[in-house]
Parts: sequence; structure tokens; C-alpha cells
Amino acid sequence: MLPISEQYLLSPCEVRTMENAPILMGRVGRFLDDGIEFTVKDDRLPIVHCNTTVKISVMNNTLGFKVLVGRVYLSTEEFIRVVDLQNVMDYEKRNFFRVKVSIHTKAFPVTQTGSHDEPVPLCDPISVNIRDISLSGLFFVSECSHMDVGNQLIVNLNIYGTGITLLCKVVRKITTDRYSCGYGCEFLDSGGKQFDLLCKYLFDCQREQIQAMKQYIESTQFYESEASASQESKPLLHKKQTR
Repeated sequence: MLPISEQYLLSPCEVRTMENAPILMGRVGRFLDDGIEFTVKDDRLPIVHCNTTVKISVMNNTLGFKVLVGRVYLSTEEFIRVVDLQNVMDYEKRNFFRVKVSIHTKAFPVTQTGSHDEPVPLCDPISVNIRDISLSGLFFVSECSHMDVGNQLIVNLNIYGTGITLLCKVVRKITTDRYSCGYGCEFLDSGGKQFDLLCKYLFDCQREQIQAMKQYIESTQFYESEASASQESKPLLHKKQTR
């Protein structure tokens, strides 16, 4: 059974390598028993090696944003067939799409929750600064020092104008300085549309950070080449002046 509904047929999609190199921006072309074919219109696709692991983001205004990981089974100039598809959260629980951020928000320490219990706030909200975030958890810094490993809290986020609440459990605590502590947390409820939205946000953050790094490298290379050309031209100018 595929981890995506056939109602996503013809939805816009993007296929990238695990190193984030683009392969295609097209549509979901065809559902098969063991995979999906992705196509583009009026363009030739690059040939991708068989068994290459790829990540696919599928956009649909009605059904929501879906992110999958799979393996290339067949690649032609007309389509790419991907098999062994699975949800991105099932593929990688910690390091996938972990991005550095600086988000100031509020968190609510809550009671320990059971399988059917609703979390109850224990005190007033605390101010936190989220430093990095992934699909499985986040790390934040706060002046609040009384939380310990095993404590649970709800972190509020606003993504693309939509408020989401993330139930977290503290799994790591460090002292960052004499005024604040750092807390590594794992998500306890990693499903639903709010995590589809979080995944889209992480994609966008990762894309922006990679683009910024590329621009920095290109600008550095430009200035280095300019400096090298300037150094090479100096002897020529000196020779002209000594004639």
C-alpha cells in the first residue's frame, strides 16, 4: 500500500536528490501497484541512476502538503518511476531536514500525558528561543532552568500564518551560560496536517540556507578571481612604467 492517496494524481510535485539537487518539477503522473511515476510537460528529464534515493514533495491545496522518500526504479527522458515509497518521518527521525533557526515563541510546561490524557498546563508560559528544528524534535534556549529531562511541554509556532502546537518531551538539558539553559526535545505527536506544514517549512528553510551558501561561495570565488587578476596585471603595469 502506498503512503499517499491516489487523489494526489496530477498534483504539482518536486523531486530532489538527498543532497537537495533538483531532478524535476512536474506532476504526479501515474500510480502503480509498487510505486509512482512523476512527469514533466514539454521537457526532457535527466537520467537518474537506478536505486538512487530521492525525496519528493507533493503539493495539493485540498489534501495538503506531502513529503515522501523513495528509490528510483526506472528513469527515462519522459518520466521517473519511484518505488519503496515511505513517509519522510518514517524514513528519518532525527537528522533529516534539521535546520538552524532563531524563533522566539512561548512554551507551556504540562502534566505528564498518557495515551488518552489531555496535557494540562502547570504554570505560566515561558519564553524560548528555538535554535534548530527537525521533523522529530527541536532545541531551544530559555532562562527557565527548572525543567528536567522527562518533562513535557507544548511549544507554539506560527508557520505561514497558521498557529500549530507541538507536544514535546525534554530528552537533553545543558547549561548554556549562567542565565539560561538549553533543552533538546522530541515530538510526542508527529502526525497530521500540522506536521505536513512543518515539513514544508523545513524544506523552505533548507532551500534558503543552501541558496545563501551557494551565493556566498560564488561571491567568494568572484572576489578571489578578481584579486588574482589584479595581482597578475601589476607586473605588466610596472614594466610599462619603467620603459
